Amino acid sequence: MALALVKNGIKCRIIDKEFSFHVGSRGFGIQPRTFELMELLGIVDDVFKLATDIPTMRAYKPGGIEPTKTWDLYEKTQIRPDRPYGNGKCLSQSVLEEIFRSHLGSYDCRVELGTELIGFQQDAEGVTATIVRQGTSPSKEAVRAQFLVGADGAKGITRKLLGLTFQGETRDTDGMVWGDVEIQGLSNNYWHIWGKPGQFTLLARPTTPNGSTFSIGVTCQNFDPVDLANADNLIKFIRDESGMKELTFGTFTWLSYFKPNMRIVNKFSEGRVFLVGDIAHVHSPTGGQGMNCSVQDSYNLAWKIALVHQGYADISLLSTYNEERLPVITQMLHATTTLYTHTVAKKKVNSEEQKDDPKSSGWFRWRNNALHLYGVNYRWSSITSDERGTDGQDDEDMRALAYEGYKGSVRAGDRAPEAPGLLDGSGKETTLFHLYSPSKHTVLIFVPKNATTEVVVASTKVLSVIPSAIVQNFIISSTSMPNIYDSADILFDGEGHARAAYCVDQDEVNIVVVRPDGIIGAFATSAMGIQYYFSRILNQ
Repeated sequence: MALALVKNGIKCRIIDKEFSFHVGSRGFGIQPRTFELMELLGIVDDVFKLATDIPTMRAYKPGGIEPTKTWDLYEKTQIRPDRPYGNGKCLSQSVLEEIFRSHLGSYDCRVELGTELIGFQQDAEGVTATIVRQGTSPSKEAVRAQFLVGADGAKGITRKLLGLTFQGETRDTDGMVWGDVEIQGLSNNYWHIWGKPGQFTLLARPTTPNGSTFSIGVTCQNFDPVDLANADNLIKFIRDESGMKELTFGTFTWLSYFKPNMRIVNKFSEGRVFLVGDIAHVHSPTGGQGMNCSVQDSYNLAWKIALVHQGYADISLLSTYNEERLPVITQMLHATTTLYTHTVAKKKVNSEEQKDDPKSSGWFRWRNNALHLYGVNYRWSSITSDERGTDGQDDEDMRALAYEGYKGSVRAGDRAPEAPGLLDGSGKETTLFHLYSPSKHTVLIFVPKNATTEVVVASTKVLSVIPSAIVQNFIISSTSMPNIYDSADILFDGEGHARAAYCVDQDEVNIVVVRPDGIIGAFATSAMGIQYYFSRILNQ
């Protein structure tokens, strides 16, 4: 959230009541769609240097070292021109947060530790937040800001101060323990799994390819594993249930106990105060959606706050944050809860699940393309526009697959696909993802083959009234063209990847508007279509 804001030239303060940055794996799964958003933010290269592939899963007989199954959690996904990131990867949340802090530091934005929000008041012009700096000399400060964003986790104070509900369930009969520890004597080639159906699942995932540190998880059903939050008890449990008495352990760098919660707020904002991430929605670790959906929350909100803060948009634009994200998260919560039930909380195992076939167990349900988050869309949103129509679907029809997405060609509200192999006016090769910006809308003008100068000029004329500070324009042609247009740069799509990805008619002018959060805001075939889209976004 903060990185997207500072890239829009907006100053922000980040406070954290903790006195030190947390350590540990926590939310360690990064989905392919999240890598795309990280590329837009300019951090994906740093993430890829440290992220690791998801290890091969290996299950063992209860209390023994004999393997019963070996499989991949996700099917191997081929990289495609429109989807440059195949499968997800693993990276400890603490390491990822360090990468974010490093990039924020280059904008002179740093996290203020030991600083806690204790209250706020808001009015028509802004928010006055009361914060307290803890330590040897505590001090209180009233901070005036245009907006306040709560990202303080499921137990955070922001949601409570707003008086919002947190609807859902807590699995009181279940419990989980997670932690990180160095283990000698355990292979780092696999994500190890032991378990007893209806009682517990024990997992040990190597956190680095060649190291000896493992992320340990114990998910329990019908008994409370609170005693396993003690390191000595957990070590004994691992040795006993794995049958590997010879394992030696270092010190746990992080160890946490909690009960599975599946909850969501009734709304994501109130006035000028907004909620992102776990403070707005919590769910089981199954599916690896938490951190990833938090990134999407933040990116969806950041560009809208930026336009309002800069005076280009009315504050009413911010209501679309709740409009767009609430249906997505509601459906995601249902999917991950179902996955938890089938993967973790199974009461018994049938004879088919004794076979060496991951398809027969709940683990196979992880092979769900929706978890990659490519399908997340806002087709029904009041600020999307598609002159080609909606294929007869009303808003309710389109909202029904907000999380999973639709088959067929892309439409307004969908993820904007990648297109490699483009040549700019100087002949330099580039891709659409390299051009998309977290601080600008990107307008792609697909012109017909051998389009005349008059056709191109007519297509770009409407863009001259949109402030250049918040929009960038590109003319995409399947044939080479001179770079002679003041309001747009030329891109040569000789390999046809862009035209194929966006499913545009090669014999007509097609205009695609991509939002700063990597979502298609509009498909248009006329100047009127572009004007209509921006009229829903910008002040008139």
